[in-house]
Amino acid sequence: MEKSFKVGESRCCMPVINANGIDIYYETRGEGSPLMLRNGWGGNRESWSDKMIDLLSERHKVIMMDNRGTGRSDKPDILYTMDMMAADIKGVLDSLEIEKAHIMGFSMGGAITQTFGINYPETTLSLVLCGASSGRENSVSSDPQVQMDLALIANPLPEMTERDVTVKLLYLLYSKEYVEAHLEKLVKDETYSDYPTPSHALMNQSHAISTMNTYQHLPELKVPALVMTGDEDALVPPENSERIASQIPGSELVLIPGCGHGFLKQKTEEAVGHVLRFLDKVDG
Repeated sequence: MEKSFKVGESRCCMPVINANGIDIYYETRGEGSPLMLRNGWGGNRESWSDKMIDLLSERHKVIMMDNRGTGRSDKPDILYTMDMMAADIKGVLDSLEIEKAHIMGFSMGGAITQTFGINYPETTLSLVLCGASSGRENSVSSDPQVQMDLALIANPLPEMTERDVTVKLLYLLYSKEYVEAHLEKLVKDETYSDYPTPSHALMNQSHAISTMNTYQHLPELKVPALVMTGDEDALVPPENSERIASQIPGSELVLIPGCGHGFLKQKTEEAVGHVLRFLDKVDG
């Protein structure tokens, strides 16, 4: 069910769909075969670069939705699961009367995307998995210091400013050299103060990540899949993408050289070029 909110209510004239028990904010851009984007941990619509959206929407109807717990979607304080978040996609697509779509997910969104392909193969045209893993039991973990930094981002110290938190995140997404060369632009791009993700939502999304395990189901996938990663990813080591690709029959693996977890923003044209080529092939 799609609805807008009246003047005076908290979400005036916003495109919101009530699906899977919550209100989900979404946007669409462009025309062509549908491409649903799912973002990573704590990210929302504003996390996607405009450049990437512009390039994708030249050939596809791009659908962007805020994950539960983020942006302008509802933020229930319950334990989230990947099945729950995949069902959110299905509810949005059903409300938009889209029978089949390409699903592209980044980081945690890549885990949601895998789960969607497994749970809803009849609605899946293809999967594009970016910087993802297939579950703790079969994944390659990041360095313990990286995990400590991530926990600090979720629960910052009282003396930490919003900028402090953003800068710490940047060093997880990109190399030290890239951050130092583009610091102010990156701080601006990665600061989402208009729609902050509350700590309870970050913890609930973390629960979904920690309890997922798609690895043993990946061989069952019968849809085309593109698996992409930065070859210097410290947050989700590239071995995870290699393992996913080895499990999905006929999948394609692309490593973006010289990039960390944030390869979609660091080398947007190169990454999107791979995505568009893959989607063109699937669409025939």
